[in-house]
Amino acid sequence: MVIIYLAGEIMQEEKKFFEEKECFKCGSKKNLKEDPNIEGLFFCANCWEERERTEINEKWGYDESLPDDG
Repeated sequence: MVIIYLAGEIMQEEKKFFEEKECFKCGSKKNLKEDPNIEGLFFCANCWEERERTEINEKWGYDESLPDDG
């Protein structure tokens, strides 16, 4: 009986942990991806794509956005 109670308690803690995850940037709780370099830091799919574009721009020497073409 105690083992079942403890297992249920652990499952409740895991459920709570998953429910608390949210995107670091926008707060969304859907389609999250954990940062491979920072444990516990999550981004939703949209913010993750934006983050990847920003990293590429920075590698090319741009700040946070592409320069104007005109």
